[in-house]
Amino acid sequence: MSQTIQAFLGIILQAFPFLITGVLLSSLIGMFVSRRFIERYFPKNLAGGIVFALIGGFCLPVCDCVSIPVFRSLVKKGIPLTSAIVFMCASPVINPVVILSTYYAFGGNVRIVAARALLGIVCAVLTGLSFLIKKPHNPLKHGETESSCTCSCCEAGTDSHTEKPHAGAFNTLVHFLEHARREFFEVGSYLIIGAALSAAFQTLGGKLPLITGNTGKALSLFIMMSFAFLLSLCSSSDAVIGRTFIPRFSLGSVMGFLVFGPMMDIKNMLMLSSGFTKRFTLRLLISSFTVCYLVVLGAMLSGLEALL
Repeated sequence: MSQTIQAFLGIILQAFPFLITGVLLSSLIGMFVSRRFIERYFPKNLAGGIVFALIGGFCLPVCDCVSIPVFRSLVKKGIPLTSAIVFMCASPVINPVVILSTYYAFGGNVRIVAARALLGIVCAVLTGLSFLIKKPHNPLKHGETESSCTCSCCEAGTDSHTEKPHAGAFNTLVHFLEHARREFFEVGSYLIIGAALSAAFQTLGGKLPLITGNTGKALSLFIMMSFAFLLSLCSSSDAVIGRTFIPRFSLGSVMGFLVFGPMMDIKNMLMLSSGFTKRFTLRLLISSFTVCYLVVLGAMLSGLEALL
């Protein structure tokens, strides 16, 4: 119990600075960067849309739960579904806060940071392109509105604050702090659960056999991606949690944890289901999991871990 508590506190102390940074930055974007700006300048053609989605995903320091309301808005405004999916999947993997937290969590290993970003880009683009095959007729729920999302993080995707140019500085500060507070406690709860499970795994993991060989790599990758889905960690702090699994899992499988987790997890599924049909949400889950699994496994079998 003592070892578990020490491991838990260590994970929390390392992850919280990046969680706070992500919350503050996403709140700033929610208040001062209008969603209309993104919608207005988002290219309508496929190739340009994918490039813009990747650039926007890199420039906007937002977590996965903030990218979803923006994704829903893009789909409503007629942005190609493929481009919108690329933005939603890529932004929580390649944005500056996630890059910084990954760099810190893995002791300044630039190769791991680059591998996560590159694998995230490849998986996001392939997931988006997969929807060119039998395009969904209308993925949005009938009568879905902008206010249908109840998650406090979704407020970062609205224009409620950016459309109040005459609001006083004090009121603006109050709104900013209130939004940051709600988002911190909501997202932080997932981090605490993930840290507790990770700490328990660290303590008890020594009794589990190592998973080796090509078959073991495939199994360990599947397990780690499943962990990512169930733990529902914030992408700004999941690297700290992911690193703790390395003693019992390969670095390649941990990379699958870091790539797939920000794209799709339980909380993201719930947020998507509020505005999209069940059929589309399920297809997006299966497509993203399959693409990430095949891409990361292929990289592992090609010698990714030796390069890292």
